[in-house]
Amino acid sequence: MKWRLIEQKEYNAATNMAIDHAIYESVANGKENPTIRFYKWDGSSVSIGAYQNPKEINLDACKKHSIGIVRRMTGGRAVYHDKADFTYSVIAPIRIFNYSIENAYKEICSPIINALNELGIKAAIENKNDIVVNRKKISGNAAKAMDNGVYLQHGTLIYDIDFDLMPKILNVSQDLVKEKVTSILQHNKQSNASEFTRSQLTQKKVYEALKNNFIADKDFKREELSKYELMRADDLAKTRYSTIMLPTGTLLKNKGACYVERG
Repeated sequence: MKWRLIEQKEYNAATNMAIDHAIYESVANGKENPTIRFYKWDGSSVSIGAYQNPKEINLDACKKHSIGIVRRMTGGRAVYHDKADFTYSVIAPIRIFNYSIENAYKEICSPIINALNELGIKAAIENKNDIVVNRKKISGNAAKAMDNGVYLQHGTLIYDIDFDLMPKILNVSQDLVKEKVTSILQHNKQSNASEFTRSQLTQKKVYEALKNNFIADKDFKREELSKYELMRADDLAKTRYSTIMLPTGTLLKNKGACYVERG
């Protein structure tokens, strides 16, 4: 199976979700190979699940602190995306994962765990889609089985935590965030010959570890987004992902905050 790798770039909240959607369409239509994409957020943002009640996040705090808000195509809970955090998406036929979402979660989350282990951070998977360190969540992941047998999974890896802003945005207490959530910069690695300190766990080092583990043993080619994907993403960002409102009568669900709750 040939894969496409799209290197890390930074976009606003609506564009990030629109690009994932556009890639899904390209893969579903056979225009592009299964794709691994890395991306950043050009300003701290929050994404909510496909049918999540937006009142579960602090909309006033989002406005006050210029936090972008977007509704994901995947389900799950509200996720705070710090501009320093890492985000990935994998879009591929579900048959690659033996037609099993559980297998897909396991296979796609494994490179994140391996990368953290390389950085001296012992991580494990819990509840199918949570990656934890010392029982604290460091990565949340969400997925959707799309049309034409295509699977989309995206998730985050927390690099650092704003213990003042994250709780405000997610409507949870600061103590709860400190109890339940952790980040890369809260850990270091010691060995006989060397020590990774907070300052040495750089963005570049973490990204390279993450990327190298995702592409390990894969036949891949580095590519840019196609012209179609760029045009389609621009359209989707304006028409679908520019608002978190859903059609009148849609049943909204109270899901909570991703990082402080499991599953």
